[in-house]
Amino acid sequence: MMNIMVTGGRGFLGKYIVDQLLQEGHTVIDYSRDMQSPFENPNHLFVFGELYDIPRLITVMKEYRVERIIHTAGQSNPVISLQVPFATVEANIMGTIALLEAARLSDIRRVVLYSSEAAYGNTTGSELVTLETPLIPRTPYGVTKAATEMFGRAYQYSFGLECVSIRLGQVYGPGRFLEETVRTAVKTVLAGEVFKLDYGRDQKMHLIHVKDAADFSLKACFAERLNEMAVYHATGGGHPTFGQVLDILETLVPNAKFEVGKGDLGFERHGMLDLTESKNDLGYEPKIDLVHGLQEYIHWLQENED
Repeated sequence: MMNIMVTGGRGFLGKYIVDQLLQEGHTVIDYSRDMQSPFENPNHLFVFGELYDIPRLITVMKEYRVERIIHTAGQSNPVISLQVPFATVEANIMGTIALLEAARLSDIRRVVLYSSEAAYGNTTGSELVTLETPLIPRTPYGVTKAATEMFGRAYQYSFGLECVSIRLGQVYGPGRFLEETVRTAVKTVLAGEVFKLDYGRDQKMHLIHVKDAADFSLKACFAERLNEMAVYHATGGGHPTFGQVLDILETLVPNAKFEVGKGDLGFERHGMLDLTESKNDLGYEPKIDLVHGLQEYIHWLQENED
């Protein structure tokens, strides 16, 4: 068993990662700037600190004998990045570099970083997006994800710090409070209203259930073999349109009505992300299909109405 530091452990994905690590018997150093009461589990240790505080990070890493780090903290919404581009750069790039520098100086073996499909920008015309597809991001968020990948690679090549970057699809599931398109659609019909949009049915989506995303994160943390780039795709395995997602929701929510026109939602357009190396190197297989994942998400939203 290992001592694993998790940043952003109180966040949507972070909570699932922490829970899974604890279930597997690891000790979790939950590093956060949000104060917490002591946890009941003696293997779940809260430590207060800022990402930018390199001396504090080094002290914590050495005091708790941290062996590996899963770095979920940051600004994780492409739309918000259009409103606060500088804050997104500060959180995602500068915060990550501070963590990598502290890890380097503390002789940490591996750090798991989170990139995104947004790092690609548009890949229209490519039926299959491979890890070699050029990164041409179109949003500040996408740029920060491409940049942190590159910094991770630089720290790996220059200093021997293993940095695994996960190009993550759209994470959904119980515990997500921030707005996203699927959540908004479900909340609208659960309230007995018609979900209406003039466009969007043709938007392709890489949905991944939060439990699969957490499982992928642990596989990246502990994998013995990595590809040369140390970059992997993480999706739920499918590539449905928003219209196909709505068709599933109609079968799961009684009396649900969706009036959504053709076209894209205005998001970037991607071909299907290739999972070959994720399966071969990490042994990753999505466990939660879209129907069951959406069903679980609906039940949670019903019980946690705003």
